[in-house]
Amino acid sequence: MENSLTKKSNTFSDLWGVILLVSLAAVLIVLAVWMISSQFRPDSGWEQNRQALAQAAFEEETGIRIIRVAMTAGGGMLDLQYQVVDPDKALIVHDDDNPPALIEESTKWLFATPFHDHAFRELHTAVTYHELITNGDGLLNRGSTVTLTVGEARLAHVRVQ
Repeated sequence: MENSLTKKSNTFSDLWGVILLVSLAAVLIVLAVWMISSQFRPDSGWEQNRQALAQAAFEEETGIRIIRVAMTAGGGMLDLQYQVVDPDKALIVHDDDNPPALIEESTKWLFATPFHDHAFRELHTAVTYHELITNGDGLLNRGSTVTLTVGEARLAHVRVQ
């Protein structure tokens, strides 16, 4: 009689051991899938690193660091705010034949009409400057994604604030 009780008890504990092992394996598989898939989401750290590298390459080519592109004047203007990193390279911003431009990424609309002429021709390191660009007919909105062009340099996926 004791033998049959011991066998039932061992079978019962073996069953719980198998259930526990299978549950642990399932949790580990779900965790691994989540970790792998999170690396490829647009808001992942990988995407942020890619954007930071693009910004660094843009800075190297143009001599300016983009601070933000923001709506202003009731939505009628786009305020391109940039900080000068290299004053000699940054003079490209003042090229009257090829002014800074914003291209809305989903529609490919071009926004390149400066609101004013430049009152200064000398740029200083670490100073933040503003370039006002006309938002014709208010076509761009906060949250739009644009590509900024300065000369031949391009910086994609800039969010309008």
